[in-house]
Order: sequence, then C-alpha cells, then structure tokens
Amino acid sequence: MNTSRETIFKSIRDALSPIKERAARPSVPRGVADAKCLPDEADSIALFKKQATASGTLCFTDLESLAKWLESEKTRLLFIPSEFKPLVDFFSSRMNVTTEYTRAKVDEIDACITPAAAGIAESGTIVITDESTPDRLAALAPWYHIALLDRADIHRTIGDAIASMPEDPNIVWVTGPSKTADVEGILIQGVHGPGAQACLIV
Repeated sequence: MNTSRETIFKSIRDALSPIKERAARPSVPRGVADAKCLPDEADSIALFKKQATASGTLCFTDLESLAKWLESEKTRLLFIPSEFKPLVDFFSSRMNVTTEYTRAKVDEIDACITPAAAGIAESGTIVITDESTPDRLAALAPWYHIALLDRADIHRTIGDAIASMPEDPNIVWVTGPSKTADVEGILIQGVHGPGAQACLIV
C-alpha cells in the first residue's frame, strides 16, 4: 500500500533520474547581443583582464605575484590538485599546500587553485565544469579561489562561449566573487561562494 510520503518521494526520484535523451542545444545567433565594448578592444586577453578586474576578479600572469598576494592574505592552507606538480612544488616552498581535498578539510583549506574550462572576454567570466575541475566543492567552498585559465580557452563573446560549451551536467559561470545584498542594499561578499576570486592566466 503506497502512502502519500512514498508517492511524493517516488515523484522526486523519477524527476531526478538521468535524462535518456538530451534536448538539442539551441543555435546562438552571433552579434545580436554583443557588448558595446567589443569593437574597442582588439585583444581578447586584454579585454578579459579589463572586464574581469571590473567585476572584482584579480588577474595574475605570473606565479610570484600570485604567491605574494596569497601571502599578504595570510593563507593558511592552499589546495592544488596533484596533477599540477610544478605549481605544487612552487607554492610548497612559500606556504602550506595540500593536494587532497576532503570534506573533513573544508574548514582548514581557505584557498585553492583549480583549472577553469574557459574564460569569456566580453564579461570577464570564468567557466567551471565538472569535467575540468577535480572537485567542484574545492572551487566553491574556500574563501580564496584561483582559477587556472589557459589563454587559448578565452572566448571573445558570450555567444562564442555558449556554442563551445561541452556536454557537461554542471557548468558554473563565475563573474567576480560571490555577492548578495539584502533589502537595505548592503552588499556582502562570500555568502554563496568564494569571497575573493582570482585567475592565473597561463
């Protein structure tokens, strides 16, 4: 005999079951909603830095500058995925580094470096996917998040980025640090994610 509780939970499980056949991705018209700043910036890397900085993301292009910033912020424990050994070796000589991210260490790790899937010059956005990021929680829980971004993966427009997105179940677009404001208009950072967002462009 089915109870109301069982009926409700069955509906939830059915709704959350994997989609057997994904809907076709809609076509994205190009140039229809491009930002007015695009024609003025010939260099997409420079445009990304400009837009990212305007949204509150710190942009670094060398390890020394990034290390000095993390040291100035008094980073306690930095997570770097083990596959990025050169980064692990460099930062281990400057601060405490771990290559393991576990739920037990959530309160200890206050900074992390995780790979980004892409960047968007038009908006200064960093794109994170499950496929590109070893642990999505590691990119969202620590106060300081540094996205490792390959300059070859920076798309000029939002339309270009949408058209190139992988078939990934979770894609997160990050434009600056996490922010929220209540009815009084008081802006607070770090409520729903990192309070300080940075990227290392390589």
